Amino acid sequence: MYRIQRLTGLLFLTISFACFTSAVKAVEKSTLGKVRITAGQTPVQNQPVSVELPEIDFAGDAVHLVDQKSENKTAIPAQIEKRGSQPDRLWWIYRGTLAPGETRVLELKAGAVPQAQEVTIKDTGTAYQIRVGKHEVLDYNYKHIPAPKDLHPLYGRSAHIHPIVTPHGKIVSDEFPPDHAHQSGQFLAYTKCIFEGRPTNFWEIKSNKGRVRFHKLLSKQSGPVFGELQVEQEFVDLTGPAEKVALREIWTIRVWNQLEKNPAYWMYDITSEARCATDSPLILPEYHYGGMAIRGGRGWTKENCRFLTSNGKTRENGNHDRSRWCDISGRKAADESFSGFTILSDPGNFRFPEPVRIHPSMPYMVFTPSALGDWKIEPGSPNISRYRFLVHDGPALSGTDHIWQSYAHPPEVAFTLAAKTKN
Repeated sequence: MYRIQRLTGLLFLTISFACFTSAVKAVEKSTLGKVRITAGQTPVQNQPVSVELPEIDFAGDAVHLVDQKSENKTAIPAQIEKRGSQPDRLWWIYRGTLAPGETRVLELKAGAVPQAQEVTIKDTGTAYQIRVGKHEVLDYNYKHIPAPKDLHPLYGRSAHIHPIVTPHGKIVSDEFPPDHAHQSGQFLAYTKCIFEGRPTNFWEIKSNKGRVRFHKLLSKQSGPVFGELQVEQEFVDLTGPAEKVALREIWTIRVWNQLEKNPAYWMYDITSEARCATDSPLILPEYHYGGMAIRGGRGWTKENCRFLTSNGKTRENGNHDRSRWCDISGRKAADESFSGFTILSDPGNFRFPEPVRIHPSMPYMVFTPSALGDWKIEPGSPNISRYRFLVHDGPALSGTDHIWQSYAHPPEVAFTLAAKTKN
C-alpha cells in the first residue's frame, strides 16, 4: 500500500513538473506584440533602433525579437529602457540592411536569448568602466584624480572620460598632457563665462576660477544591447566669497553592443543636460572654444595627427567649420597605423551645425556654440546636447556620413500589442 501511494505521489509530481515546464516554455515563447520598422531615405544597417512601449508591465523585462521571415527565424536580443514617468522604450540592434522605403515586421517575445557578449559596467574604485564583452571601451572617472607630481595640484580633476580604447586595444585619449594639462580625456566645460556678475572659467582649472566635478551616481544598467551610466556633475564657481554651484549637469553615457566578432569601431552616446543650480543664469560671451571636447592620444604630434570634418575640411582649413561630425586620428610614430575618435553632433543641438574648434598644432577638438556669439543658460531652460562617438582603428571611417545620417534620421517604428487570448 505504501509503495502504491509513493508511486502515485511521484507520478503526480512528474506530471505537475511537466505541466509547469510546458507553461514556462509557453510564456517564454508567447508573442507580446509586433514591431513594424520602415526605413526612410537612409537605409537601416546594423544600428540601434527603438520604439516606445505601451504603459503595461512586461513581466521580468527579459524579451527578444524574432524575424519570422528570416531563413532561420533569427532571435534578436532586445532590451527595455526604463524611463521613469515616461513610457518605456524597447531597443535592439537591427541586423543586416533595410533598404530605403522597405518595411519589416518583427515579433516581440518573452524571455532572453543567448548572447555572445553583453555591455557591462564595473566599478574600479575610481572609475566606472564600461566594457563590451571582455573589451574595455571607456572609463568615466568619478573620483578626483590627482595631477602628476611634476604638475600643479590644481590640475587634478574628476568628471572626465579616460582612457578611451579602440577594439584593437589602442588608447586614443590622453590625461594630464604636459602642454595643456587641463585637457584630460573627454570632457565638457565652458571657458569665458559670467556668473552673478563675476567672470569665471570652468575650462582652465589652474586659474582656480571654476571647475567641473563629479557629484553623484544616478543609475547604471547593463544589458545585451547597451550599457548605460547616468551621473550628475557640478560646474562650481570659485570667484565668490565661497564656492557656489552654477550648473548641475546630468551626463547619460550609453555604450552600444556590436554584432561583429571583430568590429571596426565602438560606438557610444552622451546626452548632457545642464541646468542652472540657482536663480542666476550662466552667461556665455562669444569665445573661440568651450563645449564637448576630446584630447587625442599621448604622442600624437602635429605631423602624426589628422582631422577631417563632414565638409571635407582638415586641420589646415577646418577650424570653426560648422560640421555635422569631426574626426581626429593619430599615431605615435610614422611606422604605426592610425586610430581615432569621431564626434557626431545631433541636429537638435543648440546652434547646429556647431562650429568645431580644431587646434592648429595640438591633438584636440571641441564643438563650440560660443564661437557664433553670446548666449546663456537660464533658470528653467536647460541646455540639452547630444552626441554620438565612434572609436575606431585605422583612419576616419569611410562610412561616417552614413552613420551620421542614420543617427540623425532614425527609421519609422511602431509597436502593436498582441491581442489577449481567451481562456
